[in-house]
Amino acid sequence: MTKNLHPIDRVARGLIGVAIIGFLSLNYSQGYLEEPVLIVLLGIFGVLNLISLATSWCPVYHFAGINTRKKNQ
Repeated sequence: MTKNLHPIDRVARGLIGVAIIGFLSLNYSQGYLEEPVLIVLLGIFGVLNLISLATSWCPVYHFAGINTRKKNQ
């Protein structure tokens, strides 16, 4: 698993992941979304963004052949 995310990309993914998980936490108490499939998919997307933040590796970038990380990092 070769790291393929630039630090700015990682920060963006972390912010997106935290925002989605936070929204889903509010949704749990307020009931904004009523579609359970959408809630689960958003949860998976948020968690995958946090995993990408922690590992500096994105599976979508890997399969697409994209590498935003500089060679010397």
